[in-house]
Amino acid sequence: MAEPAVSRPAASHLVRWAQGLLDALLYSNGLVAGSAAALAVSSAQYWRRPLPWTVSALVLAATLFVYNLNGARRHSLRLPPNVPPRRRWIVQHRPLLVGIVAASALALLGLYLLTPFTLLLTGFLGHLALLSLAYSWPVLPPKEPGGRRRGLRDWPGLKTFLIAYVWSAVTVWLPALCLDLPLSSGPVWLLFARRFCFILAIALVFDLRDYQRDRRNGPLTLPGLLGYQGGRWLALACTLASVALLLPGLSPAGQLVLLLPAVLTALVVWFANETRSDYYFALLADGVLLVQAIVLIVAAAV
Repeated sequence: MAEPAVSRPAASHLVRWAQGLLDALLYSNGLVAGSAAALAVSSAQYWRRPLPWTVSALVLAATLFVYNLNGARRHSLRLPPNVPPRRRWIVQHRPLLVGIVAASALALLGLYLLTPFTLLLTGFLGHLALLSLAYSWPVLPPKEPGGRRRGLRDWPGLKTFLIAYVWSAVTVWLPALCLDLPLSSGPVWLLFARRFCFILAIALVFDLRDYQRDRRNGPLTLPGLLGYQGGRWLALACTLASVALLLPGLSPAGQLVLLLPAVLTALVVWFANETRSDYYFALLADGVLLVQAIVLIVAAAV
């Protein structure tokens, strides 16, 4: 009998190499950053206006920077045996994450200074920066006299709304500003509202994943306030709301195509639970973001 074309050790090595590459893409937030840039491009494609490459590159660099900051800080190398694979990968590859943060920060600075939209970006990114500071810094009064002041993150249920707002602002309002489109126009507002509902549904999936941890450590997320099933139904309601917000200017075929990411999101929400692997959330849940971008580009073209 002839020997197989690829030996078992070679095939095993290839599988390990592919898995390592996938882990690097997912756990360094490469998929998340690419999806954010693609969503910004898809917004411009819906408005049938070309988006300058510097804008999508800036969104890519900013997402890589923000999402890898926590992973780049120092971590204890003594990990318990049952630590999730994502956490283990982050600790073991901290030098890589530090390099990504440094490179994305330099790219972000260069794009900000070289882009023709510097003045527009200053005010827009400034309000997002203030929001980020208020999220972490103690800007809210204490619950009781003499108590500690609180940040926005201490407000139960607020985190998920902030995530949905920032993602929608960066992927809808930012391209609109750079394309000189009024933010109050119907196509911009409808896309913003649709994107907000969609991102809110995806963010709730991750709240469902962290349900028990958030109940133990706080602050409570929306599922913590509404109950586990209540959070799931809210995510499904947000998905349905994003479908109900029909985008003007698309053909019937385009409107039909837009149902695909909604169906995928509903399935991800329905089958999400705390026992799912890291791949379920990092690949499937985050992957729906990229599907949403691709489908909107296709819908605008048909």
